Amino acid sequence: GTKLMGHSRAITCLEFSPDGQFLASGSADCTVKIWNFKSGKLHKSLEEHTAGINAVAWGGKSGALCTASDDGRIFVYNVKTWKIRHKLLGHQKPVFCVDMSNDESLIVSGGMDNKVRIWSSRSGRCEKILPGHVKPVTAVAFNPEPPSSKGYPADKLIVSSGYDGLCRIWETETGHLLKTIISNDSVHPAVGNADFAPNNLFVLISTHDGRVSLWDIKSSECKWQAEGHQNSRYCTSSKIWPIFKEKPVSNKQPLIVCGSEDGKVYIWHQDKTLLARLQHSDSKEDVVLAVACHPSEAYVATGSLNKPGIRLWKTTLWTCASCGFQNTPWQQSCRAKVGDQKKVCGKPRR
Repeated sequence: GTKLMGHSRAITCLEFSPDGQFLASGSADCTVKIWNFKSGKLHKSLEEHTAGINAVAWGGKSGALCTASDDGRIFVYNVKTWKIRHKLLGHQKPVFCVDMSNDESLIVSGGMDNKVRIWSSRSGRCEKILPGHVKPVTAVAFNPEPPSSKGYPADKLIVSSGYDGLCRIWETETGHLLKTIISNDSVHPAVGNADFAPNNLFVLISTHDGRVSLWDIKSSECKWQAEGHQNSRYCTSSKIWPIFKEKPVSNKQPLIVCGSEDGKVYIWHQDKTLLARLQHSDSKEDVVLAVACHPSEAYVATGSLNKPGIRLWKTTLWTCASCGFQNTPWQQSCRAKVGDQKKVCGKPRR
């Protein structure tokens, strides 16, 4: 994949803007860099934080960017001017995660102080503190849009996860705890990442036992689970890749994309088929901390602990070495029909 060079230390977080124009990257070098996605050129470097960056989040209208850091602060930038609109102060320790609502009115954050905080993006004030975790909070996210099915008590929901092995669903307006999602295992591994699915019906959870799973919000049941990537120490990214229709490559169903502690990125189909392993790093000791999926095109961005470069991957057709047929990237063997058209080539991808 294409490399974007500019950071000097680990890439900790990546996020495409909702309009797909920019890619934001955060690093242990204390900077956030904004890249022009099409040209690959550096658009802006934000250098106001005094410690490593842990998370970045765009507003739903691409008009604001939030950054969270080990310095305990969250900055809210105006994307038009790249001036700091607000400095959110309240976390007593490093801030690990942040998200901004689609309408850009609210911000949610979590960190090493075990607290989930909800902020007004207009005033910069902390409006609520959700004391739902007894260990550091690893991920927070707003639901992408009002739930389409009946039975939800609120339009705006928040998911949070932590090292305590819990994933909690909150009502944004009141701060009430609605659900706690927890595995039935006797041991509850730390939850490194959690996010809502685009349809608002599921939450994607990755845990420090090398599993990634989809949980039904209403029933609190695990509906899908895959394992195979390595994840036991770090909070690696796991994302749902939305449906894109960029011809000739398209995915008819959302895909699951996960960073791994073996220098690779794993991509699963919803039927649990492992579609691809992207070799981000040639070192098996490297950890892919950051993964971002483009909102409308067939691109994935990846970043890791030991390599300061960002890699951009484009899903392309591959050509069978035996018969020359062009296959979609999700096929692991050639699907070209041969002979009486009842058989396929079947040669494996190389």
